[in-house]
Amino acid sequence: MRWIVPALVALLCACGGVKVPKHSGYKSEKAKPWKKPKVLTWDEKLEAKAEGDLEYKDFRRARWFAIDLPSQGELTLRLEITPPGEQTNEDFDLGLEVLDPGFRVISKSDMEDDEAGELTKTKALLDLNPGRYYVHLYLQGRLDSADYILRLTYKRTAPAEVKSNFPAEVSFVPSLAMVPLNDDTPKSYKPPTTTVVKVVRKPGQPKPPKEDKPVVAAIQARVIGVSIVSGGTQITVGKGTATGAAVGMKGKINNLATGGFTLQSCNERTCLAIVQATPDQIKGAGGTVSLSP
Repeated sequence: MRWIVPALVALLCACGGVKVPKHSGYKSEKAKPWKKPKVLTWDEKLEAKAEGDLEYKDFRRARWFAIDLPSQGELTLRLEITPPGEQTNEDFDLGLEVLDPGFRVISKSDMEDDEAGELTKTKALLDLNPGRYYVHLYLQGRLDSADYILRLTYKRTAPAEVKSNFPAEVSFVPSLAMVPLNDDTPKSYKPPTTTVVKVVRKPGQPKPPKEDKPVVAAIQARVIGVSIVSGGTQITVGKGTATGAAVGMKGKINNLATGGFTLQSCNERTCLAIVQATPDQIKGAGGTVSLSP
């Protein structure tokens, strides 16, 4: 039996080795699988499940799923991965992305993250607004293939609906003054002018005291995603560059002594950071953070 493996290796080398697919992994360059995702439905326990396999060389590189959240709540994902045994390359990793209704990535795990190479990936997304969310699974190597089982759990967190008798008790708006359609300002009217007075400091006169700079309040945000990584717990903060957050900004989880962190990466809507606390500690503290401007 000892000569079989070398013979097979020699045969592969003689034939040019393993053929690496030159295509993109999709059946067409114009393919848009995210427009036709498989919609998963919740059972009576508010759980959903999907399983299947991916094969890059067979043009089955990725799979898209859609899930509808009827109200504000928490979404937990667990991805169980089975690689192709001995054929697995050292850098094998099955990518995972979660996107919001606007197709913006709110959580991910690929070869660039700390979870790279893990065969079980878990994501916990907190305080999600109602709407359709998307899960994207994709192979990252041209020789990769894998079996997967995706499990999702949903928990409602929205407060009870408050009934209102609006507008039964709202007073009618009084009649408003009539405004002419055309400007009736007299042609001779001139707006008042403002005179700028320049203050000249005399020699020997002391400089005026400097005004104290206003204290900028800390930015408050919520933790909308939690996942376990090798360096601690990775949190997704619900503030991005569009709302004043930036890479390198210091932060702290409110009501948690060990909740200090530094923002590592940001997009327009969210930022990522790693804290030395467990998901239960973060949730028990209220799931809010303060960012220092």
